[in-house]
Amino acid sequence: MGLFDFLGKGKEKAEAQAAAAAQLAQSAPVGASGIRFGSQYGISTSFVIAPKPLDVGVKRSKELQNKIVVTGTVKGGEFSKGDAVALVGPDGVVKALTKLLDVIKDDGANDFNTLLSANMGKKEAGLGVDAYLILDMSDGVNSGDIVAKL
Repeated sequence: MGLFDFLGKGKEKAEAQAAAAAQLAQSAPVGASGIRFGSQYGISTSFVIAPKPLDVGVKRSKELQNKIVVTGTVKGGEFSKGDAVALVGPDGVVKALTKLLDVIKDDGANDFNTLLSANMGKKEAGLGVDAYLILDMSDGVNSGDIVAKL
């Protein structure tokens, strides 16, 4: 073993780190950010709600006033009420960090207002489930964005 053998090991270590970084960037489902999220939700539409106190209660009405509801399908993992999430744009850039105020499964038979007023269910949605997510935001959500659990 020569005096300068450690230089060759440093080069091998750098190559291994570069290969690992390239693999991470390649497997990232959200694009250019290089961040990999286990739980993802694809947004198809969004709208702002202003529920009435008689429908959902005074406390809940104040909490949900002018918040954004997104519709779509869970693409991976699961989401629960209170989860910390990131809003990721189609280009892979994280647009905002927020939390889920509520998760309501879309049963296909009732509209959103009926499901919100009923306030029933497990407050979670898993892989392949259509659901409404109420985000603690008032704007900045577009169709095609992804909600990803942190």
